[in-house]
Parts: sequence; structure tokens; C-alpha cells
Amino acid sequence: MILLSNIDDSFVDFYYIILKIRRKFFIYQKFRPFQAEDLLTKEEQYFAIMIPAWQEAQVIQAMLKNAFSSYNYKNYHIFVGCYPNDPDTISEIKEIQPNHTNLHISLLSSVGPTSKADCLNCIYQEIYEFEQKTKLEFAGLILHDAEDIIHPLELKLYNHLIPRKDMVQIPVIPLERPWYDMTGGHYLDEFAENHIKEMVVRESLTGHVPSAGVGTALSRRAICAISKNHTVSPFDVKNLTEDYDLALRLKKHKLKMIFARFQAGSGDIIATREFFPNKIGAVVRQKSRWLMGIAFQGWRNQKWHGSLAMKYALYRDRKGILTAQLSIAAYFILLNILVVWLIEWFFPQGYRYPPLLRRGELLEYLLWANLFFLINRALHRLYYTYQVYGIVSALLSLPRQLWGNILNFLASQRAIYLYSRHLLFNSPLLWDKTDHMFPDMKQLIPYRKKLGEFLLQNKLLTADILQEALTIQKKSGSKLGQILIEKGHITNQKLSEALYLQEAQNDYAD
Repeated sequence: MILLSNIDDSFVDFYYIILKIRRKFFIYQKFRPFQAEDLLTKEEQYFAIMIPAWQEAQVIQAMLKNAFSSYNYKNYHIFVGCYPNDPDTISEIKEIQPNHTNLHISLLSSVGPTSKADCLNCIYQEIYEFEQKTKLEFAGLILHDAEDIIHPLELKLYNHLIPRKDMVQIPVIPLERPWYDMTGGHYLDEFAENHIKEMVVRESLTGHVPSAGVGTALSRRAICAISKNHTVSPFDVKNLTEDYDLALRLKKHKLKMIFARFQAGSGDIIATREFFPNKIGAVVRQKSRWLMGIAFQGWRNQKWHGSLAMKYALYRDRKGILTAQLSIAAYFILLNILVVWLIEWFFPQGYRYPPLLRRGELLEYLLWANLFFLINRALHRLYYTYQVYGIVSALLSLPRQLWGNILNFLASQRAIYLYSRHLLFNSPLLWDKTDHMFPDMKQLIPYRKKLGEFLLQNKLLTADILQEALTIQKKSGSKLGQILIEKGHITNQKLSEALYLQEAQNDYAD
């Protein structure tokens, strides 16, 4: 069974390599990939950003301040869903609301917590009523959580792709943890591989892209399709992974979906960044909710619909329940073998155990094959982690993979227990919310709005001039402001004023 799973994973590896070669030598030779200037020059559409919040007083204000100071975009409104029995979160939002006319509180009628889907439905209803009242029509809705660090060009990217695409998912990049934090760190490796390779392969094979629940943009056409022209709630309140379920329903409507991994600068990927849990209990709760929603509820509600390729993608989503058991079974067998070897080493004249295998048996070839695939899997994980986080984190991915398998096993056991209890005794499946944290000022610096973006947004530069200056900067290593002054594109005084205003915005966000 492990060999079959390994072959499946290797097929995805092979397909991704072929896909990359095809795009580089055939597709991109005929069609130019879109560039940063394409994002910056298109006229801005209006977007609504949806943030469900339950007991988020510790992070919501910092998240909102950072978003307002970072976005290189003007035409957007933020709607935060809150519960009447969560006054602390509401108070944090109201404190900064006078400074932002585009910040709205969507107050649920019921006390919390209900479910994330229920909160999103309330926000959606508020947005719909806001459109009716103001005669403003949003081109799309964007899903975010209260702990997200948004990218300054995120809305520019959505603006470029919508309405040609109906759902846009950008990468989710977990923020780094200390090297010794194996529990929080294992998310780095999983998301790096999943959001570099797996999502790209799935889009190519099936035309379907799973929503991560954050960094997801839905076109107006998509919202109208799943809400049946605003007559039903778009998010399924019975599903623990409403985002995953949403993307599957969009696929049934044959809408266009894309996973957009766009590099805006040297190593600067337009993505949603956040801290993931680093406590064992929190990790197990979060991952068991994912497994229940994707594997069990997905199987029950969505069955095995679609083409053969789509069925294969669903199988890959659901096989995690099984592979988690296989990994721990393999660890248990290995532990027993090591104990046997240790006994034989300490007591050479004692009982001699029979050989584990005989030369030429099928088991020998299975073990050699699995060893090869194990090394292959470890090298791939190392490579993708290196692409995002560098060599130190890549090397740490090897021990983190072992610990990650143990965490996945614990999560699968909890998911099996809770879902079995739900089926046998009709016990409810509740919104098991994860506690969130937001980065401090120092950690936010790499993700703040860059000088060039600030100058462009305030119409002190054109996109062409900025692109030319960035090209020169890449070759010379000089500061952007110095290049712009030398080229006569901006005066010393204007640059000083821009730097002062940029710093003032950052101070407000802090």
C-alpha cells in the first residue's frame, strides 16, 4: 500500500516536471507571461474583502491597520463579521473605523460561535445590502482571516485576472518559526510543496483549484452562480471546510479557476502570509477539522463526481486518512526491528530471531523500491522548502517530515473519532477555531508596501518609469530613490516627502 501511494506521489512529481518544461519551451515562447507593469496599469475595479471574526481582539486591529497601510489599491471595502457576544473584537474595530470609511462591521444576529460559513454568509448579506444602498457593484469578493498578512499587490493581481477568471487562489506561505520549533515548522514544508507543485498539477489536470479559505478571490459571476442570483446563502454552514466545498461547487458550474503564483520582484511572491499553530493540541484540532471536511464530508456530500482526472484529484485529497495510518504502522515496525537488533547486539549468544527477509523474495524488491521513493520524497520536500525559505529550513524539512507524519496521524485519529461519533450519535460537528497571532513590527517589515509601490499609488511615477528604475536597480544594486533622482524622474524634495508619508503610514499600522 505504501508503494502504491509512493507511485501516485511520483506521478505528480513527473507530471509537474513535464508541465514546467512544456511551459518554458513551448507556451512562453508563443505567449508572453504577464508582468508587474500589467498589474499596475489596469483600471481599478471595486472589491469587497470578507473577514470572519470570533474572539479576534488580539489580532484584528493590527491586521486591519497593516492592510490599510499596505494595499497598493484604492477601490476596496473591508467587511468584518462579528458576533454580539464578542464586544472586545467589535471595540477593536470601532476604534479605527473613524479613520476608514471603507471599513464595515457585519453584525450577526445570533450569538457566537456558530460556524465560519455562517459568519461569511452574514458578511455576504451585508455586502449585498451595501450594494443595493450605494449602487456600487463589486467585481469580486475576497476571503481573508483575521491573522493574515496581505501582499500590497494582491488586489492588483485580482484586478488583472477578474472577470476573465472566476476564482483566483494565490499561494499561502506560513511564516517561519525558530529552527527548533518542529511543530509549527512542519507547515512550512507542507505548504511549500503543495503551493508550488500540487496546486499547479491539479489545475492543469482538472481545471479545478481548491480554495485555501484565505487569499481567495471570487468573481461576481461565481458569487451569482453559487448564490443562485442572491436567493440562497453561498457558503454551506454544515461543512467544516466551506472553502473546499465552495471550490468544488464552482467546478460543477464549469467556471474558470486559476492558481496564481506570481513573482512581483526578486523573490517577492504575491501571497497570503500568516503564523500557523505551533502547539500540538492546536495543530491536531486544525488538521482534524480539515480531514473531516475534506475527506469525510467531501466524500459524503460530493461523492466521486466529475471526470477521471477529477476523481483522481479527489482521491488524493482523501487518501491522507489512510496514509497517516500507514506511516505510523511503518514507524512501529521499524521500532520493533531496531529493538530486535539491539537485543541481538547485547546478547549475541541468546535467542536468534529469523531473518527479516530472504534474498530474491518479493518483499526485498518492495523494500528497495520504497527506500528509493522515500529518498525521492525527502529530496522533493527539501527542494520546495528551499525555494521558499532557504537552505537551513530545507535541511530541517527532513526531521520535520517525520514529526509531521506523527501529527497527521494524531489528527486523523481525532477526525475518525469525531466523525464516527457524529454518524453514530448525531453529535454536531462544531467550528473548532484556532487561536491566532499576528507578527510584530519587526516581522512585518519585509511585507510592507515598497517605495516604488507607494510612489506609483500616489501618481508620482508611471509604471514604465518604475519598471525601468527597478531593472537598473537589479543590475547596479543602487537605492531606488537615488536612481530616480539621477534619471530626473523625481526631485529630492518629492522623494523626501514620499519617504516621510510612507513612514507615517507604517507608524500608524504599528
